[in-house]
Amino acid sequence: MKTRLPIPQILWHAIAIFALCCLPAIKWNELWWSIPLRQLLPAVLLIGAYAVSALLVMVSVKSEKPHAMARALLITLSVFALCLFGFVFLRLEAPRYLLLPTFVAAIVLIPLSVSAPAIRRVAWALPVIAALAALTATVRAVAFYEPPAVAVERSFIKTAFYSLQVTTHAGLIPPPATRGGGLDQIGNRVLLGTGDGHLYLLNPSAADGRIGVEELPQIVPSNREEFAAAFGGSSRSPTKAVDWTEKGAPRVQTWRFRVADVIAQPRGDRVRIYASHHFWNADQECFLIRVSMIEGAANDLSASLRDAKWTTLFDSTPCVPMAGEKRKRGKNPFKGEEAGGRLALLDENTLLLTVGDHGFYGLESLQLFAQDPNASYGKTVRIDLNGGTSEIFTLGHRNPQGLFITPDKHIWLTEHGSQGGDEVNLLTPGANYGWPFVTYGTEYGTMVWPISQQQGRHEGYVQPVYAFTPSIGISNLIQLRGERFPIWRGDLLAGSLSTRSLYRLVLDGTRVVLSEPIAINQRVRDLHELPDGRILVWSDDAALVMIDQASGIEGVMTFGSMCMGCHQAVDGLSHRIGPDLYGIVGREIGAAPGYDEYSAALRSQQATWTRENLDAYLKDPQAFAPGTTMAFPGIKDDEQRAELVKYLAKLGAKD
Repeated sequence: MKTRLPIPQILWHAIAIFALCCLPAIKWNELWWSIPLRQLLPAVLLIGAYAVSALLVMVSVKSEKPHAMARALLITLSVFALCLFGFVFLRLEAPRYLLLPTFVAAIVLIPLSVSAPAIRRVAWALPVIAALAALTATVRAVAFYEPPAVAVERSFIKTAFYSLQVTTHAGLIPPPATRGGGLDQIGNRVLLGTGDGHLYLLNPSAADGRIGVEELPQIVPSNREEFAAAFGGSSRSPTKAVDWTEKGAPRVQTWRFRVADVIAQPRGDRVRIYASHHFWNADQECFLIRVSMIEGAANDLSASLRDAKWTTLFDSTPCVPMAGEKRKRGKNPFKGEEAGGRLALLDENTLLLTVGDHGFYGLESLQLFAQDPNASYGKTVRIDLNGGTSEIFTLGHRNPQGLFITPDKHIWLTEHGSQGGDEVNLLTPGANYGWPFVTYGTEYGTMVWPISQQQGRHEGYVQPVYAFTPSIGISNLIQLRGERFPIWRGDLLAGSLSTRSLYRLVLDGTRVVLSEPIAINQRVRDLHELPDGRILVWSDDAALVMIDQASGIEGVMTFGSMCMGCHQAVDGLSHRIGPDLYGIVGREIGAAPGYDEYSAALRSQQATWTRENLDAYLKDPQAFAPGTTMAFPGIKDDEQRAELVKYLAKLGAKD
C-alpha cells in the first residue's frame, strides 16, 4: 500500500517558507544571490529549522489523532532548541529580524497544519496572507529601493574671530560598513578612503557648492569579511549600541576590523596610495596592522587602478592571537577601535605610521605592548619606502588617532587616554610617552589608574603638550596654513568623536595656550585643509562637512583686522586717533562732527564720500589725497576692498 503524500500540508509549509525566505531580501535590499554568505547563514539555519520541524510533524503526527497539535508544538520547540544550540556552537548571531518571525511562524503554523479540518480551512489564510505581504515588501525593497537621498544642510557657528558656515553633505557616500578612513589631497581633488576600504575622489570645487564624487575601482585589501566569518560575527557596524553591549560572555566585535587611514603621494606622472588596515591571518588565527600600497597614473587614476595590484609594505609584529595564553582577556577580546593607523610622509622616501596597543596594556593581557621594544603596537613606526625596512620611531602610546607633520618638520600626534587623559604630543625620535605606566586618565569605572605609581602625574616620561580631561575622543589634527582664516593661521585644529566637535588649539611656539571647542554635531574622523583654505571633514556619520567663513562677513572681518586700531563705527561721534566711520557714505570728506585732526590734504577735498571714491581711497590713500597723514598703505585685493566698502556703506544708511 502506497503512502499518500500530505499535499495540502506540503503546500501550506511551502507558502510559509517562501514568506520567510523574503525576510533577508527585505532586510538587505538585495536578492539572495547578492547577499553575502555571512548574512545568509543565520537565515539558512532558522528557515531550515522550520522545514525540519514541519517535515518531522508531517511524518510522525496525524491530524486525526488526539493531542496532535500539542505533539507538533513539542517537536517544533525541540528542533528550535537544537537550532539555537547550533548558533552557540558555531558562534553565530541569531538576528532579531529573522529569529522572532521564524519562531512565531513555526509555533503557530506547524501545529495548525495538523489541527481539525475546520480549523485548517480557516487557518489557510495565515500563510497565504504572510506570503503575499512578504512578496509585496520584497518587490518594494529590491526593485524600488533608492539609496538615501543627498541632503545638504547649512548652519552657522560663532567662534572667536570668525562666523563659520558649516555645510553638511549627507548621502553622497554610501554608509560604510564600519567606521574609519581618512582624507588626503591628490592634485585639485581629495582622496577619501572609508572604514570598509572603498576609495573615492572628491571634487570640492564645484561652482554650485556641491561636492563631486567618483568611486575608484579598488578596495583596500583588508579581509574584513573573512575575520567576521571566523567568529560568526558581522563586518557591518550595528545601528544600536545595545547590539554590541549586552552583558554575558565575551564576544568578538568583528565589525571593528577596519581601514584606519589612506594617504596619497604624487611621484612624477604617477600617484601612490598608501592604506593602513587590519589583516586577519587565518592560518595562524591572529591579526595585525598592515600598510598596503597601490599605484596609478596621475592623469587617469581611475582607469589605471582598474588592473593594478596592491603590494604589502609593512606588517606589525607580533601577529596578535585571538586564543591562547597571549590573547587579550576581558569582555571584548578584539579592540579594533584602538588600531591607531594614521599615516604621514616624513619625506619622499619615509612613511610614518601610528599603531595602537589594541588593549594590551597589562590589565586584561600579559603583554604591555606599548613598552615592549619587540612589538609594533603602542608605537609610531618609521617605514623606509625604498628598502622596505622599519623601525620604532616613538613608544609609549595607547591609541594614536592623529598625526600631522608641519612644513618645519614638527610632528604632532593625538591619542586617546583611557577615562580622561586624551593627549596632544610633539614627537621626538626615540622618545617614550609613558603609556601604560603614566596617564592623566583613570581606569573606566574607577578614580585611579592601577598601573601608575603616581596618580595624576606624568613623571619620568615625555609630557604631553596638552591633555583633555574629561576625554573628547580626539581624532586627527591639522595645522592651518592657508589665508582663509588668517587670524587662525598656525593654530592646530583637532577633531573629536565623542563631543562631535572641532578644537582650535592656539600655539605659543610649541605650547598650547588655548583650546576653543567648535561644535559641528558630527563625529569627526578626519579633517583636511583644502588648497583654498576651506576645511573638509569626514565624519563617522558618513557625511562630508565643508567649513568656510560665513558669507557676507568679510567686510566686518576686514574692518576689525585693518581699521579698528584707529577707527570705530559706532555713532559718527566716538572718535579715536581717526574719525568714527559710522555713516561715512554721503558725509562730506574731512568733516566728521567733533573731529578736528584731519590733514590739509583731506580738508581740501571738495566732495562727499561715495562708494567709488571710498574704494579709491582704500586702494591707495596717497594717490587719492597726496599728503594725507593716513599711514595705511591700502588694500590691493579688489574683492576684499569691495566687501569693506559694502560694509561701510551699510553703516548709518537710511532705508
